[in-house]
Parts: sequence; C-alpha cells; structure tokens
Amino acid sequence: MDSIGTAPLSTHINLWQHFRLLAMRMIYFGAALVLLLITILKGFEQKWLHSLSVFAVAIGFLLVGVVFRKQLAPQWINFVCIVALGVLASLAMKSGGIAGVYWVYPILAMVFFMFDRAIFVLVIMLIYAVFAAVTYRFLPFEYAWQIAVSMLVLIGVGTVFLVMMAGMQRNLIQANATDTLTGCYHRDYLEQIVKQQISKAEKLDRPLSIIQLDLDSFRLVNDKYGYLFGDRVLQETAARIRRLIRDTDIIVRSNGGQFSIVMPDTPLKLAVEMGSDILNRIRHEPYMVKTMMTTIAASAGIAQHKTGNNWQDLVEAVDTAMDRAKKQGRNRLKVAQ
Repeated sequence: MDSIGTAPLSTHINLWQHFRLLAMRMIYFGAALVLLLITILKGFEQKWLHSLSVFAVAIGFLLVGVVFRKQLAPQWINFVCIVALGVLASLAMKSGGIAGVYWVYPILAMVFFMFDRAIFVLVIMLIYAVFAAVTYRFLPFEYAWQIAVSMLVLIGVGTVFLVMMAGMQRNLIQANATDTLTGCYHRDYLEQIVKQQISKAEKLDRPLSIIQLDLDSFRLVNDKYGYLFGDRVLQETAARIRRLIRDTDIIVRSNGGQFSIVMPDTPLKLAVEMGSDILNRIRHEPYMVKTMMTTIAASAGIAQHKTGNNWQDLVEAVDTAMDRAKKQGRNRLKVAQ
C-alpha cells in the first residue's frame, strides 16, 4: 500500500497557486496600463465613446489589482474582467477587421491563470465559442477558420501546460510531505491528518482509531549494527505495517523508530486486533541485512476518538497508552483508558 493513502492533504508549498497569484498581479496591472494607453490613443483620434469604455475597463482592472494584490480574486470577478475584455476585442474586430484579432490571443492566455481547474474547461470553451462566432461574423471566411484553428492550438498548448504544472505540484506535495526513507508522512503532518479524519468521522458518525508504536531499544540497534542497518530496519518495519493495514489507513513516521497509524472507520476492537498482528509481525520476523540479523520488539498504544474531543486529546491519549506499554515492560500493547 502507498503510505500516502487517500488523505487529502494540502501543502505549505503550493507552487501553482503562488505562480497564479504573481501572474494575476501582472495581468491586472499590465492590462490596466495597456488599456490606459489605448484610452489616450482613442482620445487623440477623438473617439470619445470608445475611449471612455476602454478607460472604464482599465480602472476596473486597476481596482481589482489593488484590492486582490495579496490573494486570488473570486472567480466571478475574473469572469467579469474576461467578459469586459471580450467585448472590447469584439468591438475592435468589428471596427478594425483582422487587426482586432490580435487582442483575442492574450485574452485566451489570461484564462489559464484566472480560473481554477474545476471550471477552466467550461470557461475556455465558452470564450472560444464566442470569439469564433465573432470572427465568423465580422471577418471573411478564409481568415475566420484559420483564426479559429490557431485559437484551438493556443488552448491545447495552455492545457498541456496546466497538466504539467498539476503533475509538478503533486510531486512537490509528495516530496514535502513524506519521509524519504520510509515513504510515510512526516510527523509535521500528523495534526492535519488527524484533524481531517476527526472531521470526517464526526460528519459520517463513524469510528476513528489510532495506533502508535515504537520499536523497543531501537537506539541500541543503531549503536550495535550501525545506522545503515537501522535505516533498513525502519524501511522494513514500514513495509510490514503496510502489508497488514488497509488502503484507507495512513502511516506517519515520527522521530526514530516511532510510527502512528491513523485508521478511519475503525472501532477500537478491530484496531486492537490489527495492532496485535503488527506487533507479532515485527517481533517474530528477524531483520536481516547481508550477514547481520537481529530480532526487534515494539510497544504500542491504541486510542479511539471520543465525540467532543479534539485532535490533541486523541494524540495525547494514544501517547499515554504507548508510554504505559513501555513502562510495564515493553513488547506489549495497551489501550487508552
């Protein structure tokens, strides 16, 4: 089983969202600057109505850029901005012919940054359909179909870019969240995982349990056999745990030889059975690296979430249970009281 399981973790390093925020700042202020220049040019041409409409859109972009300079603007505001630019581009095609098409491509490019992936396809196809209709309405057919095809090429390239960015973000999340040695989540993510699972358990009225185990005398293993052997023990322990738990269970590795197993939809009795199986698999199967071999036991605590308690209560309960197992002789499992 992949230790990441199905936990919907967010990450402190969201490359795509940060990139979008920087891009949107440039779009808002850049579009405002360009539109203000066009306002001046149209004023010199004494096209006052056109100049006034472009100026209004420029002020709108400037205000959005100032208000949302530190966060992404709501989707409806971005949609209004795109519609306003689309109207200006359509008017440009009506009055200037094919020269107005040059404004279509930067507008399409903006869409890739302005909208979340959930609605991106709907928005981009809507914008494409409108622009295609406008080009067929105001331009000769021999130009219109070529422009329509070129817009599709731009949409395709942009979509590939989004897919690549999404893959990069997933890889970054996994690299940031997981321990490279064992593939388990870092201890830093335990709070987030437990909070999410408690929220889900209470919403669905389902049980949630946690097992926390620690390899007994793991430091002595490192001292006797070396850290390379110790690393192999940790990798093998994580692998043994994965073979016994379910796809929905989530493993978190703390410092040293300590592992936490978050078990959604798991009553206490089932968690105890699975915890016993894990401890038996650890203690009864020797760890071997080349010519070196040793047996290791583990101590574990188990706790079930109680309605009304928070994540700290649950983690503290399982910690206390594991400490009791350690103090009462190790190589055993204790249930939180």
